[in-house]
Amino acid sequence: MKRSVKITLICVTVFIVMISLTVGFLFLLIEPEFKLFDSTTLDTDKLASYSNTVTILDINGDPLDDALYDSNKIFVDIDDLHDYTLNAFIAIEDKRFYKHDGIDYKRMASALISNIKSRGFREGASTITQQLIKNTHLSNEKTLKRKLTEIRLARALERVYDKNEILESYLNILYFGSGIRGLGTASRVMFGKPASELTLAQSAALASIINNPSKYSPYNNPQNLAKRKELVLGQMLDQGYITAVEYSAALDERLTFNKDKQSQYISGVLKNTCEKLNCSEKALFNKNVTIKTAYDKNISFAARQALSQYAANDQDYIARVLILDNATGNAVCDETNTTGYIDPRRSPASAIKPFISYAPSLENGANPLSQIADEPTVFGDYSPRNYKDVYRGYISLKDCLIYSSNIAAVKLLRQTGLDNAISTARAFGLTVDDSDRSLSLALGGMSRGLTLTELANAYRTLANGGIYSPVYYAQAINSLDGNSIFTITRRRAVGEDTAYLLTDMLCECAQTGTAKKLKYSGTVAAKTGTNGDENGNYDCYGIAYTPKYTVAVWFGAPPDGKIDNKITGASCCNIIKYICDNAKLGTDERFDMPNSVAYYEIDATELAESHEVYLADPTLPKRYRMRALLSKRHLPIRKSIDIVDFYDRLVWEEN
Repeated sequence: MKRSVKITLICVTVFIVMISLTVGFLFLLIEPEFKLFDSTTLDTDKLASYSNTVTILDINGDPLDDALYDSNKIFVDIDDLHDYTLNAFIAIEDKRFYKHDGIDYKRMASALISNIKSRGFREGASTITQQLIKNTHLSNEKTLKRKLTEIRLARALERVYDKNEILESYLNILYFGSGIRGLGTASRVMFGKPASELTLAQSAALASIINNPSKYSPYNNPQNLAKRKELVLGQMLDQGYITAVEYSAALDERLTFNKDKQSQYISGVLKNTCEKLNCSEKALFNKNVTIKTAYDKNISFAARQALSQYAANDQDYIARVLILDNATGNAVCDETNTTGYIDPRRSPASAIKPFISYAPSLENGANPLSQIADEPTVFGDYSPRNYKDVYRGYISLKDCLIYSSNIAAVKLLRQTGLDNAISTARAFGLTVDDSDRSLSLALGGMSRGLTLTELANAYRTLANGGIYSPVYYAQAINSLDGNSIFTITRRRAVGEDTAYLLTDMLCECAQTGTAKKLKYSGTVAAKTGTNGDENGNYDCYGIAYTPKYTVAVWFGAPPDGKIDNKITGASCCNIIKYICDNAKLGTDERFDMPNSVAYYEIDATELAESHEVYLADPTLPKRYRMRALLSKRHLPIRKSIDIVDFYDRLVWEEN
């Protein structure tokens, strides 16, 4: 009996000693004055990060007119704020803020027990001081080392900053989503007022958003935000910050969030720039960068006017307009009729045909006059149909594209082969998955689809003579780290002859085909596309390019909805025409014709009777000839080859 008691006492003693050593070591690690190896040290200069911002300049070097990104970012002075605004953040984020020294040990213990019970990490225990340290000094990695460093620096901060200084810095670095940083900016953007004028309900809403800006977005998840706001107000009531009357009034107050928040274009700038620099949006802001763009306010104004006239936000579809500079790939305009950034992957419908069916065919030796039998055709278990079941018999590739024949597109894909077609499409920058390997790809049948940005850039590649380069929103970036100018990488997608022949075909599409609403808009090549069925449409496209700009328009059905069948790809051309006319994008300037193509005369009789393309024999009377634009790489032969050498030397070369 005595032996067992002795063993028990020894075990208990050893356990207590181990716990004491562990606790002592942990306290040593979080002691501000203790530095182990390369431990992060407190840098008070980083606490001024709320003054770091992103300045975005337009094509003329002027700052974009946006509260978020001008050179005077909105700063909040804590003395200007209502007590209930401060208390909303304290009540939900750190109710013992004024009582602890940077670490709330009671809350940490409670969170630990809760997480053990749930067998996960569902509950956090970071104080406002810890959050400030994390957002200014540390990464988001979830490791014990980072957490201990956070605790140590939080304690160090409490020794040099008073509570109000910490709270002021905290409010000025908070992230509210959509690129909105700081309480002052969030108040101005979301409610159109300075933070000093926020109501109790508005303060509670803003304090709700910071927990998870995506989940509690007022634009995308208003119901989640309403529940979270009720929780914040409940915490304020329980902690004695507000009365029951104030609580009820704040619950009943109807909040209206400005829809003119961060623009589609600015969202694109931030996303695209972060991708090119391989950094987070937070890191981009901390660099104090100035981004030079090709944003054209006159073109963007015309796009917004066009959207308000032809795709007002009370319509049952989402609309986007993207305009690219052909020479550089810079986005000069990106507008929508909605409030959140959009660039979803959707079925490209017939808008993909030039890159899946026609470009590979032209590269493989076909020409614009090559004949296709446009007639009902079954391809194994696949039975595509033309729009309204209209079939035109034998017609040229050019006419097939002009009238957007589905049968012809599938036949061309089958002839050139899926490997060849997919390779060509990828050369244009289109994301085609291996799972898309079927004939339905010719009509936009894809597992993930394409973005409007990808499609617009593919058409821009045609405008550039077959040379592909990525889309950039930023022309150059200036920061504290120096200048950064993007190196534009270019590659050839198809031959310049193929690109020009397709452009010529698409110019005719804008004159007499599915995009004929652009007939009087100057020199323009265009294609439309519509994805839907007899019950409605899902996606509508109109994409056009002039010698200088590419204009892409997309209408998309909302989730679980459809667009009225009266709205088609041709409807998108109304917006393109409005922009061309009002932003002066229309031009009579012609596309540069390369030396690799030329006009030749072909045998019109053979084309009509045998549906074959032959160069006209020199002796053929002119009334039996027709003029055609052809690639010099893939010239057709003459039917009577006996006299070619003699007459070519005397007549054709001379002409």
